[in-house]
Amino acid sequence: MNEYQRVLEKNGVLSFTPAGSSMWPIISNRADTVIIEVPQGRLKKYDVAFYTRASGQPILHRVLKVNADSYDMCGDSHVVIEKAVPDSAVFGVMTGYYKGKKYIDCQKNLLYKCVVRIWSSSIFLRRCMLKALSLIGVRAK
Repeated sequence: MNEYQRVLEKNGVLSFTPAGSSMWPIISNRADTVIIEVPQGRLKKYDVAFYTRASGQPILHRVLKVNADSYDMCGDSHVVIEKAVPDSAVFGVMTGYYKGKKYIDCQKNLLYKCVVRIWSSSIFLRRCMLKALSLIGVRAK
């Protein structure tokens, strides 16, 4: 059990500023603060799962497909899907985040939900959007 899991198990909620660009452009590296809660049942498509890889590394990635006893996940700035992440690896779900001082509720914010659905609609589309952003000089930070 990692430190994140211990805090979440003890408090039921956890907040931290992620390091890494895998969830960009939704979550910015070392800038935004995520709110993680213990999942209430199985996750749904488009949820952001906090889980542990087989290597022991904790990671935030978006659920792209819900399988019978696993999930297919992908970081928002990635184009390779991590398949069959077992239910047992997931210990948290992002319920919201702070972009500066503004709080975004993942369940209630309609703009967030629309952006996430468009961004996650296809890996091909995501690859094209990431390439276009790169061409105009916008990169993950």
